[in-house]
Amino acid sequence: MSHFQLSALTEPVSSENGLKHAVLQSLLNWEKAQNNDPLDEDQDKQGWWASEFVQAVGCRDWTLARAKQTPDTLNRAKRYTEQALQWLIDEKVATQIDVNVSFKGDRLNRVIEFTLVDNKKYQVTV
Repeated sequence: MSHFQLSALTEPVSSENGLKHAVLQSLLNWEKAQNNDPLDEDQDKQGWWASEFVQAVGCRDWTLARAKQTPDTLNRAKRYTEQALQWLIDEKVATQIDVNVSFKGDRLNRVIEFTLVDNKKYQVTV
């Protein structure tokens, strides 16, 4: 079963535009924070209210909003991105996903390289 329907797409997820859309959906939807994610005491775990009932995609990047620019923050951002995109491997759209993260000024940049099942390679920068 697919994680979600990309019915707004006019191209399949295996195309460059379809893959970009899937990446944006995966990274811009907020995943619920886990118990070990560093949050302020009064901060809510966020996430989508229906995620307990429906399989969905999302990323925990929002937990990094107040994080300092450290190697630990980069490692967490890379891990969160990989977890958010894992469904593309599980659904057999991609065979490999390589995530590179860096800071540019006060912005977190991600360059994500995909190898699809048909061996096409695409790169998405977020």
